[in-house]
Amino acid sequence: MIIPCYNESETIYEFYRRMAGVAEKAGDYLFEFIFVNDGSRDDTALRLNELSERDLRVKVVHLARNMGHQIAITAGMDFAGGDMVVIIDADLQDPPEEIPRMLEKIEQGFDLVHAQRTRRDGESGFKLATAWLFYKLMRRLSTRDIVENCGDFRAFNEKVLKVVRKFRERHRFMRGIFAIIGFRQCIIQYDRDRRYAGSTNYPFHKMLSLAINAILSFSSSPIRFITWTSFTLWAVSLIYLVKALLDHFVFQVTVPGWTSIIILMTFYNGIILFSIGIIGSYVGRTFEQAQGRPLYWVGDTRNIDREGNE
Repeated sequence: MIIPCYNESETIYEFYRRMAGVAEKAGDYLFEFIFVNDGSRDDTALRLNELSERDLRVKVVHLARNMGHQIAITAGMDFAGGDMVVIIDADLQDPPEEIPRMLEKIEQGFDLVHAQRTRRDGESGFKLATAWLFYKLMRRLSTRDIVENCGDFRAFNEKVLKVVRKFRERHRFMRGIFAIIGFRQCIIQYDRDRRYAGSTNYPFHKMLSLAINAILSFSSSPIRFITWTSFTLWAVSLIYLVKALLDHFVFQVTVPGWTSIIILMTFYNGIILFSIGIIGSYVGRTFEQAQGRPLYWVGDTRNIDREGNE
């Protein structure tokens, strides 16, 4: 079990209780719970350390600083050593009780199981609408279909784990990575619950950042958009030039045109700056990736053999 955590001190104990209950009813499976503390600022670290002392199945990776949810998942996969892996958040919106269904699918021969939300309790209309728009946009822009209404709650076997570990891009969108790797995949559906306690760790600006990462990482459509926009504006400019020539030489109409010139200059300059911004985003990502810096660095661990995972 890979469980990324950020400021989840109010949910950790209840999450562990329910997860331990699932493990007790799971038959012959041997569980390990890899909690990745993503630089939490509350008492999450203390509570995780306490659980690791009570239960040796609880393994804790404390990242030295907050690196983001997707990087925390990556860290968990780097330390995972099971035949089957499940990624689940600690906020209890994704019920641990669904895990046996996912493991059953893997036992049936599937390599990767996506958990798709059929109902999302406790989420605002705005968040639901933006999520719907995001998945529709990704389906249009990306060459690969990303499972709609599917977060990071999924299960997979060791073969998938070894492949996904090789993806080391800094700006990560794990849902897209799992969508493109192939293997035999399936979907189970479930109802998503409200947060057990606390407030969401994914406010609007983080959701927007994740959406931008998804689009820039798995689509070159923004670059193509710039190309087609330039053709369109060039055609508009040509039409305006023909009109200006006809007004001057044929209709003998003298129009000052100061306002239209200023409007066109402002419009074109805005388009140019917008295009430079898109290109700069791709170039910036290339620069950051070329630096070769580690995706994360570990501050401390509990119940983990550090030497075996470095």
